[in-house]
Amino acid sequence: MPDEQSLDALLNASDNACAIIDRHYRYVWANTAYQRLHLGAPSDLSGRCVQDVLGGAFERVDRWRLDRCLAGEPQCYRTERHSPALGWRTLEVRHHPLNAPAAVVSQVGVVIADITQSRQNDHEIHKLMQVAHLNPAPIAITDAQGGIEYVNPAFEHNSGYRRDELLGDTLTCIKSGNTPDAVNREIWETVEAGGIWTGELESRRKDGEPYREYTLIAPLENEDRAIANYIAIKQDTTALRATEKRLERAALEDPLTGLPTRTGFSEALQEQLDGQGWPDNGVIAMVDIISLRDINDAYGYEGGDRLLIQFSQRLRSLAGEHGLSGRIGGDECTLYLPLAPDRSTVSQLEQLVEALSQPFDLNGVAIRLAIRLGYSHLGQTPRPAETLLQEAERALFRHRAESTLPWVAYSEALEAETQARVGLTQALRRALENDEFEVHFQPKVDMATGRVIAAEALLRWNHPTRGLVSPGVFIPIAEQSQLIGPIGEWTLRRACQHLKAWSDAGLDLVRVAVNVSLIQFRSGHFPDQVRRILDESGIEPQQLSLEITESVFASESTLLLEQLRALRAMNVRLSLDDFGTGYSSLLYLQHYPFDEIKIDQGFVADLMQRNFNRNLIDAVRRLAQALDAEIIAEGIEAADVRDELLAMGIQFGQGFYYSMPLEAEDFRWLLERRSHLPLTRGRTE
Repeated sequence: MPDEQSLDALLNASDNACAIIDRHYRYVWANTAYQRLHLGAPSDLSGRCVQDVLGGAFERVDRWRLDRCLAGEPQCYRTERHSPALGWRTLEVRHHPLNAPAAVVSQVGVVIADITQSRQNDHEIHKLMQVAHLNPAPIAITDAQGGIEYVNPAFEHNSGYRRDELLGDTLTCIKSGNTPDAVNREIWETVEAGGIWTGELESRRKDGEPYREYTLIAPLENEDRAIANYIAIKQDTTALRATEKRLERAALEDPLTGLPTRTGFSEALQEQLDGQGWPDNGVIAMVDIISLRDINDAYGYEGGDRLLIQFSQRLRSLAGEHGLSGRIGGDECTLYLPLAPDRSTVSQLEQLVEALSQPFDLNGVAIRLAIRLGYSHLGQTPRPAETLLQEAERALFRHRAESTLPWVAYSEALEAETQARVGLTQALRRALENDEFEVHFQPKVDMATGRVIAAEALLRWNHPTRGLVSPGVFIPIAEQSQLIGPIGEWTLRRACQHLKAWSDAGLDLVRVAVNVSLIQFRSGHFPDQVRRILDESGIEPQQLSLEITESVFASESTLLLEQLRALRAMNVRLSLDDFGTGYSSLLYLQHYPFDEIKIDQGFVADLMQRNFNRNLIDAVRRLAQALDAEIIAEGIEAADVRDELLAMGIQFGQGFYYSMPLEAEDFRWLLERRSHLPLTRGRTE
């Protein structure tokens, strides 16, 4: 038996707080851990009253527990107690009767275990298990040998197995068998070495259905840093992969017609060229349906869609077994045709156009479609499929401008023009950035007196090496490249800035007209842009006129009409330019709020030679009177033309007879001198 000194040393070395209390609630003995817990430092407690040490806790908790123990009933309970050295602690207290089996217990042995950290650990584990249980991501925990010890409800739901079916089994029960052995080896080599493996795996549900999961597998170590468990956290990616496939299909297949999209057609064509060799006699044709908008207007978009489906079916038939067909845009389709070597390309293209022009049946109505066609002949030089498509597109682009031709073939000359257009587009962007544009002003005059009553602001491009570039060259490119918007805004702002400068100089101002492209109306915010520029420059709206070409009627729409009316409501003057050149419509004219109609110079130039022109100008004059609009003739280059126009009742005009377009400073000179045109003498200072 160990002696008393040995027992005392042993108990003092214990982490548990130990004490002996007599039946009078006085300490007989307490070890070091007990003293530190209750006093904060070692101190002899022998003979001290328990109440003095425990304070209020003695009456609330310990007294009746001690009494029960003194009556022979061992006690075990948990309590929260504040330690001077350790703060609040969670304690497990045990009271044991001593001196038993004596009739009366004279002493109580107290053993207190500090379970604060253990309780905190248990609480954290409980929270983590709750998180795992509620987590929508499937989670499984296995032992070191791979046996499943825990799965959360999400794992059960995804796998189709119940928890009781999975516990004790391994994760091989959900393997699809399609994971390569090399991947399985990589997983275990990674986690057994203490690493984390991530990747996508194919699994199989209990009912045999495969599904995809992004999986993280990691080892869990015990307190000795040995691997005790493995955890697998998964994310079901089946729906994501299905969505990706649908998106991929949408990228490759037009949902309406089932034809390949541009990407799908290009990939299929390249695959066919790679697999079957280069067919010298093949062509890539790009087809544009001209009248689809009219079909949509007449039969609705549903009718237009049905027509497109029929058109695509005909394309498939024309492509045949060895060709390809595709839809690359709203009304644009493409064909790859390996032409028969014993027939000319022209004859086979004629047959193609004829086949596509045959009537389609739409609700019992025979509909004929007008088409444009550009094509590229494959020839002897192999090119990528995407290059062939671009060549056919360029040919189609040219056919839009050369609509009298049955089709347009791609050529080196067409390529050179395309490159020139691309280069000019880039140069236009630089011109806008480098402030290479200028505004010139051509006077409009009262022809009876020669008094300047207005001016047309004309955009000029002063290229640093080419000099002045004709607007007829760069304006169409600006419209095609969508640069006309920022260029038009620049022109409007610069014209207003000149007006403001002339106003600040005290000159008698005349109205300035700025040409506007219909493209500038497409956003629907053009009136807001005009209002902002007027506010910035401090120019009154009535000092500004906007000239819009007669092609406005070809693009007639509610949005356009609303914007024109908004501009008119601002007191900005609206002028219809180039009247009589092809889009005239009295029905449209009565709805559009034009203040001025300009007679195109083509009619004015031959006024003296052609009686038709005289009659047409007179008709326009009477039309302008009916619409309460002013009329102005442009392109006046001789005195006899002026006199004839005056005799016909045309009061206002412009043209080289009066003045060529002038630089801003020269036009200012006219304003300063209140000059009448044409000038009869040279400019004097």
